[in-house]
Amino acid sequence: MAHMPLSASSPPDLTIAPSWPGDSNAARPMIDDRTQNRAVAINSNSTDADTDTDANGDNDTIQLQPEVPAALVFNGKSYAVMMTSPHDLDDFIVGFCLSEGIIRHVGQITIRDIRSTLRGYVLEADLDEDCLDTLDTRQRSLEGRSGCGLCGVQSLETIAAETPHKVIAANMAQDVVLAAIDALPDFQSRNKAGGGLLHASAFATANGTIVLAREDIGRHNAIDKVLGAMARQNIDPASGFILMTSRCSYEIVIKTVQCGIGGLVTLSGPTLTAVNLARQAGLTLICRERRGLFRRFA
Repeated sequence: MAHMPLSASSPPDLTIAPSWPGDSNAARPMIDDRTQNRAVAINSNSTDADTDTDANGDNDTIQLQPEVPAALVFNGKSYAVMMTSPHDLDDFIVGFCLSEGIIRHVGQITIRDIRSTLRGYVLEADLDEDCLDTLDTRQRSLEGRSGCGLCGVQSLETIAAETPHKVIAANMAQDVVLAAIDALPDFQSRNKAGGGLLHASAFATANGTIVLAREDIGRHNAIDKVLGAMARQNIDPASGFILMTSRCSYEIVIKTVQCGIGGLVTLSGPTLTAVNLARQAGLTLICRERRGLFRRFA
């Protein structure tokens, strides 16, 4: 495979490679879908409500993934309720605060308690006093859905006031990007068990090595978990780029640049707003387009 660097000066419409070597028209399947007309029926004889068996009697099972409400409580005050996958919640609450601009660094938050209740999870943390004014300006209503990073924001002015941070554009060569993409399925154990229902986010170094990855039913939750894990492990955000299995939407770009990361790769296409924001921020943005190619958009 030819080595073609993607520098900050590369044109926005540069096509860098087919989605997968040898196949320029289709993405590699995340799970084994053996027939076009494969039917899946709930196994009524199973005692495990979390497994399905297909209609052909195959033994492979699907572990249904939970989607639960998680209440974020800061300094004793309820802030938001987010629908999320109930794992890596310590990373989630830290990453959420960082990517929302509530805190500037991990030293400004102390996790007090993460507990399961009959109605969901409660994530309690204390913030430094100088963060409380920012918290009030970002106040959300009590529900944020797993598919939308803006649900619950109380006013359009809150959105309009968000100007993307400037970042130093990552210089990501073609072989580096494809190496990270090829390695990502090995970090998606829950997604494999659940039949491909979860988004994944990962942080890869400048040579394409994935350092860590997180999964969630919501794409913006997945990236928050990665950002939180990076902060808690003192990983330099300028040392690599974010890789997402999802499309590239507004909030994914905002969260990436908010945390000082200069590169973003997504396995589905971007929105126009996301591309414009990436260009304003100086973010290197590479996304999969309809023809199965990965193209640099910013």
